[in-house]
Amino acid sequence: MHLGKLTIAALFVGMTFVACKKDAKLSETTKKPVTATEKANDPISSLFRAYRDQNTVSSQFNALQGGELVSSGGNVRVSIAGSVLTRPDGSIETGQVTISMFAVTRLADNALGGMPTQSAFDAQEGLGGGIITAGSMRIEMFNSQGEALEAPNGGVVVSVATDNFNPEMTLWEGVPSESQPRDNVWVRVPAPVTPGSNGQSYNFNWSRNAAYNVDMRNLCPGLQLTDHRVTISASAAFNQSNTQVYVVLEPCTPQGQKIIFSLDRYNASPRWWYANPNAQLPIGYQVTYVAITSYNGQLYYGNATTIATPGMVTNIPVMMPTTLAALTAYLNSL
Repeated sequence: MHLGKLTIAALFVGMTFVACKKDAKLSETTKKPVTATEKANDPISSLFRAYRDQNTVSSQFNALQGGELVSSGGNVRVSIAGSVLTRPDGSIETGQVTISMFAVTRLADNALGGMPTQSAFDAQEGLGGGIITAGSMRIEMFNSQGEALEAPNGGVVVSVATDNFNPEMTLWEGVPSESQPRDNVWVRVPAPVTPGSNGQSYNFNWSRNAAYNVDMRNLCPGLQLTDHRVTISASAAFNQSNTQVYVVLEPCTPQGQKIIFSLDRYNASPRWWYANPNAQLPIGYQVTYVAITSYNGQLYYGNATTIATPGMVTNIPVMMPTTLAALTAYLNSL
């Protein structure tokens, strides 16, 4: 599939290996709410928010008149009709609205924006494969009182550019992961993705503040998959609140693409990071683990490259100080 008006780097975030077919179900523990205090006290959450803020476009409009916002890359457009946004109490918003959008175009956007390509799946399923994504973005709207707005009855359309509309593409929404609530995992939205004019875009209805993803399954026949986990030899102060671990790999097809997903679960004692059971690795493939830590105002990173073997445990031996700019460049170079 060829995606139009997307940067070449955007194609590198296209697929993720999983152990099973996507499903709308997700455990109640994964669906748990995340309090503002919990987010505010998490250094990695703060890092993700700061990165998104630096790479977010925004504008203002009157809710009665409607408005529009286009991503910095030009490939994602949000069109808001007049008098369709509602306040938390259900009444129609009539005043000034601020809309913001963070669109993923690079590997670093997935990692440092807290929007990896990993998805959430029904543990009862069992098919090897991956996904191809047409784009991920976080879209939020607030009124002048700071209240989050919604569009439960439609009227806000998001268009993601494409050269070739594929009807198998579906819509997913980001939710917190099970034991590391900052992490984004994907759950299917039971709403269709429709073609834009002449099939030149994937269109869907925005309903509330959230991360959104448009993607489809891509099976890789014959894969043997394995669970995996990561340990870190550095300071024991590096833990689930300040450290995020990702795995980066090149999928079976097409060649040259790279995908990144998070090890979204954590074991405190003994200390290791691991992925949900349905985000396994393909045995025999080269993978690179990257750990990112925000500790006492300093960024650190470490890595380890290995070949996936059954039940493997990989250690990251050294965590080195770095800067956000250097970390961004490193992630985009993988």
